[in-house]
Amino acid sequence: MTPKRKRSRWLKLLAIVSLLCVAGGIWQAVMIKMELRTYLPEGQTYLVNGHNMHLYGAGEGEGTVVFITGSGTPNAYTDFYALMNELQPYARTVTFDHAGFGWSETTSIPRDFHTVSNELHELLQTAGEQAPYLLVAHSLASLEALSFAQQYPDEVKGIVLLDGGSPEFYAKESEWKAYALNRFFAGMRVTGFARALGAAGILLPFYGENIRYKGLPEEVKGVDVAMYYSHIGSSSNISVLKHINENAQAVMEGGYLKGIPLLILSSDSGGSWEGVQKQLLNWSDESRQETLPRSSHYIHWSNQKTVISKIVEMLSH
Repeated sequence: MTPKRKRSRWLKLLAIVSLLCVAGGIWQAVMIKMELRTYLPEGQTYLVNGHNMHLYGAGEGEGTVVFITGSGTPNAYTDFYALMNELQPYARTVTFDHAGFGWSETTSIPRDFHTVSNELHELLQTAGEQAPYLLVAHSLASLEALSFAQQYPDEVKGIVLLDGGSPEFYAKESEWKAYALNRFFAGMRVTGFARALGAAGILLPFYGENIRYKGLPEEVKGVDVAMYYSHIGSSSNISVLKHINENAQAVMEGGYLKGIPLLILSSDSGGSWEGVQKQLLNWSDESRQETLPRSSHYIHWSNQKTVISKIVEMLSH
């Protein structure tokens, strides 16, 4: 094959890919507008620090369980839906969307965890949610929960970390890797390829989205996929990802917790992750750690019943 013919084939392939991207982008934009009209907020939105934040609360009890999603989670309502339903007989349960996710507005305010924790505190007060709070935080939200407890120790009943990382770990974690993954998923979203894969039964990232989706009732599944297609790889997460090391360092400077129970529920990932979980034991003078067998990083999906029972135990202390 001559160089000219090879070049012609490459140009044709490029034209086809470009056309698919344009068509997928149009499809994505049209569907997002339709889904915004279809899936209205569950709960209420409140003006916090100059932007609207969404909060959903259910159940009654002496304390309030506040669920905090990890980095990039599209929607807190669907992510913790099962746990909230099961815990309603024991306590008031609350989920909220970080800025730019779920039903919360985007903001240009930097996402350092001192600011994020202050916003959560203001949101809870504005919504009338009563302390003491039991913070249940997944993954990177471990830093947010520790930061909140450092700033408002008298309002925190305890903390449950769902396969969270230690501040020491996040202080050295590669920000570039997390940023690159976010940009990849963003490209899949805006071009409609993520939606096309979802139509074929494949939800990104591959390691967990399908577990949550399959466990939701039919009336909630529509919300879940709509939020997923709208927010996967969201640029609202970039500020957090770019400052992982700084946020971790700020938590380390805030000091260890005193008199606040800390339960660390860990996946059985093994390797260096075990050491990261042991590091977390040093972050409270009342800490304990348990590794859940046959678990994934999203242990509140893969080991739902165990996680619920552990939260109930924490509420009774």
